[in-house]
Amino acid sequence: MTIRRAIVLVACLAAAPRASAQPTSPISPADYLPLALGAQWRLERVAGSGQSKVFLEVTDVNVADTGTRYFIDIPVEDVHLGMRLELATDGSLVLRAITVDLNELLDDLPLDPSATAEVMFTPPVLLGAPSLVPGSAMTETPVNTEFTAEVDTSIGDVDVDVQVKGAMTSTWDPATSPTVTPAGSFADVVALALDIALTFSEDEFDSDTTVNERLSFVLGRDVGFVQVGIGDSTYALERAVVNGVPIGDFPQYEDIVGLAFTIPPVISLDGRALGDAASGDIVLHDVRLSHTLYGKAQLDAVLDHPSVTGVPVSIHGPAKARADGRLKVDIKGKTVVFDQKVKFHVQQIVDPTTTTLELTAKLKDAQVVIPIGIEPVVSGDVRVSLDGFVDQSAEPGKERTLASDGRLSIGEVEYPIVAKEKLKVKNDGSRAHTYKIKPTGNDTLVVHAEATSTSAADFTITKVKPTFFKRAVPKKDVSGITAEVVQP
Repeated sequence: MTIRRAIVLVACLAAAPRASAQPTSPISPADYLPLALGAQWRLERVAGSGQSKVFLEVTDVNVADTGTRYFIDIPVEDVHLGMRLELATDGSLVLRAITVDLNELLDDLPLDPSATAEVMFTPPVLLGAPSLVPGSAMTETPVNTEFTAEVDTSIGDVDVDVQVKGAMTSTWDPATSPTVTPAGSFADVVALALDIALTFSEDEFDSDTTVNERLSFVLGRDVGFVQVGIGDSTYALERAVVNGVPIGDFPQYEDIVGLAFTIPPVISLDGRALGDAASGDIVLHDVRLSHTLYGKAQLDAVLDHPSVTGVPVSIHGPAKARADGRLKVDIKGKTVVFDQKVKFHVQQIVDPTTTTLELTAKLKDAQVVIPIGIEPVVSGDVRVSLDGFVDQSAEPGKERTLASDGRLSIGEVEYPIVAKEKLKVKNDGSRAHTYKIKPTGNDTLVVHAEATSTSAADFTITKVKPTFFKRAVPKKDVSGITAEVVQP
């Protein structure tokens, strides 16, 4: 494949909006090209003479004022190209930029330089209107832009101004339904063709390249790229990961859906506050206490006093498990009452028999202690329940990345978690599993586990290393490890 076709692929893929399987019905570009971070498509050649595989992946997502932007990395014959798409706030799909290798693009550059440049389209190239009907939707966008790239040669750096002129035309049509691929049969599909006519030129070394190509795509609802046509080659979907869900031919193996073990007891305060609390004229209502697996505590309440009502109180800070089984709480904060700062503080060692948190409220030199009733949960019984691992990697190779949502319980207190797994398949067929379990919405590792297997019958947990409330539990103190293992 020539570099010209590779450049066209970038622009084409960037042009891929979403369509409907019903050509007489208007469709939205957001329906047929899911572009969430980590979305991947692996396609294999089924006709023609091009490379054997095409692998597409969304590697970056960011939100701008005009819409949400997605970057797709496209390796084509050892050339990594990229496109920056935007799903605009009005529902249209536009191409903001393409990333190219100038040394591949402009053959006449001297001294084999290295220069990767991002070609920004201003205004952006319209790839799909907010509403369109396949069979009667064609959009031609003129392109006239310029960018400057720093070319790194063996004798120094040179700034090169590159002009890009021409047009991009997208055409939407009904597609043959169902479209049959190695990943399955897809009935709700639409066809997209992109015609590229662009000239890249620069004056410093008098180099230019003209790109005239057509690429074709079949897009499936909620699936994305089902089929890709490049030159004389056609590629069909082999496997994909879209919104965390695997599609197509993924090798599956036995894996855990549950894990249990015992550690020396730890104290959890999550959700263990007992309603209202009072000291003198100060009353706290709706007292709520949270305690994360990674050792942060927060106390929220509403303060009432004869002179003021409905004052919100929120204090937070570390709540760390100690090696002796007790819990060190050091949370504080402040609020304002009639322009006066009231400071709150809990600094206390909690043991299994503790029934109150002593909340100190201080205004200038006066202070009062408000006893917050608690019922600590003291337990060393840990249970992990998982929804089931799914692939997060469509990249071929011997290592797969999987993930699962789940729940982790310490005694009767339950926390939402996310488990990530690295699965390595060795040459002898054995598998090495490495699990990292983290609280949902936080990147703190709370359980590291490892296992080996060749089947569900010989699945063996070889290591469990928990860290709860900032206390790392030594391997020798972890016992009673059991795993619930299922076949795929």
